[in-house]
Amino acid sequence: MMICPNCGAEIEKDVDRCPYCGYMSKESVERKYHAVIKSIKDKTEKKEKDPGKALVKGFFSGTRIKVITLTIIALLVVLFFVEIARNLFPSEQAYASAYKEIAGEELEKAYKEKDIEKMAKIYDKAYYKDRVSLYGVPHYEAAIVSSNYMNLKQCLEVLDSGEIDTKEAEEITYYCFYFYYEAYDDEDDEIFDPIRNDEIIPIITDRLGFTIEDMEGFRDKVMYPPHVDRTKIYKVTKKYYKNYK
Repeated sequence: MMICPNCGAEIEKDVDRCPYCGYMSKESVERKYHAVIKSIKDKTEKKEKDPGKALVKGFFSGTRIKVITLTIIALLVVLFFVEIARNLFPSEQAYASAYKEIAGEELEKAYKEKDIEKMAKIYDKAYYKDRVSLYGVPHYEAAIVSSNYMNLKQCLEVLDSGEIDTKEAEEITYYCFYFYYEAYDDEDDEIFDPIRNDEIIPIITDRLGFTIEDMEGFRDKVMYPPHVDRTKIYKVTKKYYKNYK
């Protein structure tokens, strides 16, 4: 995972466009540009190798390719600046700022009350429904932890039923590993330490079949510092899924 430099949301590191604010990095635009140019080059070389479909070579054919290439470059540049302008549009910035201020006040109140469910709802509404990043708001990390905890509780309902598929096992494993390795910072210990010690570790050891020694051995294998890497977790734990109970 990585942090979007525009809105601060957590996004997959390989995506070209942030799904929350639409931001495209310079590297993303360059990748798209090179992909288009490669496609044109491949098609041109294919036609040159096919006598039945060969284009008439000469000044005009070479000029045509250059014009097409320059046109594509110009369009990509225009699209790039349109994206920048859209992301910096004052009304959108004003809306996001106002939203974060109100959500921040609600989150502050929920945090003082140690209301994990409410913190999760505030985060989920902003992140999934309203597409506004709360990055930078006080207790932002606590809100993420709360959201993941509520998601884990829903996953455990499937585990309790005795019927669990691979996808559900992956979700349970990720949330438990998230809590074990990186769930919170020091200021949130009072809220989340009891959950980690009294709920998460027993799930890991009694229901998922891992020992504390296993967890410490997995640490370097599943981390993409400072975050837990889902893909790495799935790779090293998949063989354990059949033992979940």
